[in-house]
Amino acid sequence: MKQYSKFLFFSLLSLMLVASSLPTADAAKLKPPTTSTTTPTAYTATTKSILGYYVVYYTGDKTSYNSLYNYNSYLNEVSTMTFDVTTTGAIAGTVPADGVSLANSKGVKAYAAVSNHGAGGAFDKDLARKVITDPVVRQTTINNILNLVKNNNYRGVNIDFEDMYASDRPSYTQFISELATTMRANGFSTIVSVMAKTSDSPTSAWVGTFDYAALGQAADKIQVMTYDENGPWGAPGPVASKPWVEKVIQYTVSQIPSTKVLIGLPAYGYDWNTTAGTGKAVTWKSMPNLISSTGATPQWDATAQSPYFTYKATDGTSHTVWYENSESIKVKTKLVNQYNLGGVSVWRMGLEDLSFWQAVTTGLSQ
Repeated sequence: MKQYSKFLFFSLLSLMLVASSLPTADAAKLKPPTTSTTTPTAYTATTKSILGYYVVYYTGDKTSYNSLYNYNSYLNEVSTMTFDVTTTGAIAGTVPADGVSLANSKGVKAYAAVSNHGAGGAFDKDLARKVITDPVVRQTTINNILNLVKNNNYRGVNIDFEDMYASDRPSYTQFISELATTMRANGFSTIVSVMAKTSDSPTSAWVGTFDYAALGQAADKIQVMTYDENGPWGAPGPVASKPWVEKVIQYTVSQIPSTKVLIGLPAYGYDWNTTAGTGKAVTWKSMPNLISSTGATPQWDATAQSPYFTYKATDGTSHTVWYENSESIKVKTKLVNQYNLGGVSVWRMGLEDLSFWQAVTTGLSQ
């Protein structure tokens, strides 16, 4: 497998937070975040989208809320990853009311992200097939998404279906087309998340279901997951090298109007245990401590335009770490203006710190 989904790699690699059932929001118990007291400089007005993914993994998880609280002046959109479709067309999950309220109070547009996770937490091909191929379930799903958005102060929907059957490509396109038409008629927007690819592969796993040209015509924005070029499922390498990201962009804008395209920026890296053949994800904000505690010397790969380092752990195992720093984020963010893209998206809020957002700001201004 070349890429993990945004949810899947966290559940598989046990990065800090363990995925759990969707929590019930409790605004009455909300307390100001204690992770940071920094007041960031307001972001210069821009027409570009700066979309953060807001995740709640377990009851009481405030990592994404704290990020929004501290850094809301650096972004203008959030997608709350708290909803899934069901085989009946109902929408499962809970509105993170505190986060949506905070976003709206700060002028940050909130979108309801809806996915196809099954009972075990992984993306479910058969669940997606039922929703997009059964006319009754498809229409019921669309109606329920519209009601979800209408009744909970969202600006639109962000569909994040992954690991679908490649043969369901026409049905997925039809679903998005019908959904976007309904949303637009009611004054709402539709964002569609797609796996990154450098050419069309209609029969391939993970990427085959996404007809870029058709989806780009139907949706208001296409969020391209330009991360996980490499990961612990394979040999060490950059999470999102500039050459790869640029190739993805070049293919994408050949199929989709560039101003509809949002590229993905990873706020994490991967630590490969090359002795054991395993690996795990490491957050942006915890990377300085890993470097310090291991005595590693960061290196810069001029081709990938990405940082990396190696170290030997106390148990004697050898490790290679590829990650993102301010320079690599700026390098990728600059591509937005170079290719006249619609903006950027960030996976995910809560993994980063102020320096991440400052790098995005700098890149977008160049």
